[in-house]
Amino acid sequence: MLLPISGFFSHLQFKLFSYFAISLLAILLIATAIESLVLNKLLTLPSTTQEQLTELASEAKVFIRNSDIEGLTQWEKQQVFTLFILNNDLQALTKREMHPHFVFKLKYLKQLKQPMGDRVQKPLIAVPLGKHLINNKRQELTLVVQLNAALHPAQQLSSSLWIIRTLVGFAVLVMFSSILSKYLITPLKHLQAGTQALASGDLNTRIAQHFSTKEPEFYKLATEFDHMAEQVQQSMLNQQRLLRDVSHELRTPLARQELALHLLSKQLNDSHLTLLHRLEHENAEMSALINTMLNFSRLNNAYIDLNIQAVPINEIRSRSLNDIEFEAKAGQTIIWHSQPDTVTLSTDVGLLTRAIDNVLRNALKYAGECCTIEVSCIKSPNGVALVITDDGPGIDHSELETAFNPFTRMDDARHSSQGGYGLGLAIVKQSMKLLGGEAVAENVDKGGLKISLHLPS
Repeated sequence: MLLPISGFFSHLQFKLFSYFAISLLAILLIATAIESLVLNKLLTLPSTTQEQLTELASEAKVFIRNSDIEGLTQWEKQQVFTLFILNNDLQALTKREMHPHFVFKLKYLKQLKQPMGDRVQKPLIAVPLGKHLINNKRQELTLVVQLNAALHPAQQLSSSLWIIRTLVGFAVLVMFSSILSKYLITPLKHLQAGTQALASGDLNTRIAQHFSTKEPEFYKLATEFDHMAEQVQQSMLNQQRLLRDVSHELRTPLARQELALHLLSKQLNDSHLTLLHRLEHENAEMSALINTMLNFSRLNNAYIDLNIQAVPINEIRSRSLNDIEFEAKAGQTIIWHSQPDTVTLSTDVGLLTRAIDNVLRNALKYAGECCTIEVSCIKSPNGVALVITDDGPGIDHSELETAFNPFTRMDDARHSSQGGYGLGLAIVKQSMKLLGGEAVAENVDKGGLKISLHLPS
């Protein structure tokens, strides 16, 4: 759909139209000027033909010097060209009869180095032979050659002109494209850079200073971008403030409740301890839920300042196993296949460790009381994948895509009575996204669930 020549884009439309109109006009004018300059050169006989005719003139001179008119007559008849040796009166030296049309064209003789005209025809070309003594009288002789149509330079004129027009058109388009790219591409690059900076978390990004009011379309777009960035920044600040307030407002009464339960436990007899332990458990569950929700909200919405550093894979292995092996039951085994110390990851250690711990805890909860969990590291040209596989029941194939959604409940084998709130894998997914990677879940053929944490190189 065409934009109307008015309103917001009128200036840009006019400018683009001007660029295209000027480039088209420049192509026409420059091509025409070049053609007029080189046209005579294109219509001049090529050097090979000129040399051929000059050689014929030299051969004719030999017969004339020897006064061999009979030989000259035979020589004229043997040539591929129709030619005659003419005297001052334009009469044939050999007395051969000239065709009336040939005689008529003698009025339009062309010189050897003169342009032949832009029409393909058989022009007569005069090659001077100098003065010679003929019948005791010195005469100016001329070799007149009728050029074959196939040798006329106008035969190649059309292709030569098209080559000129193509080269001129290409050169002009390249020149105006560079000018147009400066006007269009440069502002778009500023906008792209600003968008990438904002997406990476630099909420102080502003781009209007890179644009001029002489470019109203781009300047207005840049100011709208800055307004959007300011709104996003304010929204993030409000959210961070809300997280702090929620954390404080929820944790404080929970802490008071925990203290009250602790004091109450000293005053109750043994018959009430079961109910008291139940309250303490619920209080701990509520605190854990609040912590998990706050962590997920912080990862999902607020900007995280990543601390990217190179760390050996075995250091990450030690950190994760030191924390998670204490939570494993007697029948649960965690096998982390070690890697050479030369294998390093460029990542945020804390964020990656949290993601690995959540996957391992998820496996401990749902793979069964007797299970084996294996962790392996697979390198590829695109990066590194940490693959965590358990031999539990796995999950339904239809639920693989939703496994990383927040508050997702799987089948009966993975219900809430086993602990958790459906946020563990959601935190894993968001953590990997912040690290520039992804988390993928799939069932193992022999049974169990495999979760791959892909990190870019």
